[in-house]
Amino acid sequence: CWRCRKFNYMKSDFINIGLISKGRMMESAQKIFKKNKLKIYKRSGERDLFGYIKNEKFKNVRIWYLSPKEIIESVGTGVLDAGIGALDLLKNSEPNIQSRISIEKKYDFGQCQLCVLLPKFWLDTVNPTDLEEVSWEFFYKKKRLMRIATKFKLLTEQWCKSRGINMVEIIGSEGATEAAPRLGKADLVVDVATSFDTAKANNLKLLEDDGVILNSSAILCSNKNSIKKREVKKFVKLLSKN
Repeated sequence: CWRCRKFNYMKSDFINIGLISKGRMMESAQKIFKKNKLKIYKRSGERDLFGYIKNEKFKNVRIWYLSPKEIIESVGTGVLDAGIGALDLLKNSEPNIQSRISIEKKYDFGQCQLCVLLPKFWLDTVNPTDLEEVSWEFFYKKKRLMRIATKFKLLTEQWCKSRGINMVEIIGSEGATEAAPRLGKADLVVDVATSFDTAKANNLKLLEDDGVILNSSAILCSNKNSIKKREVKKFVKLLSKN
């Protein structure tokens, strides 16, 4: 079957590299290849999610276009030898995945901040201590936990625990996270932001003091076992120069 052929193809002697499949990060990642005269070819047109490099030095390199989350997971499991992904998604991945990945390079594109965003009318809430007090108010007055909507559950849990904010319920979100408070799904959110335009449009503000959980950007990461191979290390080193 085609699935078996694909699996065997990726598990052969090829060097498997992951690239983000769409958006500005994909375009920026492809520029790194172009700078190094590594033109990516696709046999079935632009919508093909598989590519190769027509270069005698790297004829065994195969490019796989995946979602940012899939790239991190695939590098961690060894399905990919390396990939260009996002730091926030790496830090939010399961510990067993993180332990198998090395960050080879932090790029200057794909920059964003993972932030604690709360309703603008929470005027007296400016730091984690204030937020802890608010969580107790929810518990005593509303008889429930303060709810935080986020796609980044692990990082949110770690941040809350390290600041002593324990009376919270973290709710998973697959999209439009900033709308959660207006929908009544959550009381505040943790999400990535660049210009903060979406947050402002949804009546949210940054927690002023210590509200940035992580400064993120695109990264080049490798599987710790794969990078021991001479050919993989050589190719990754080339990509890390830019």
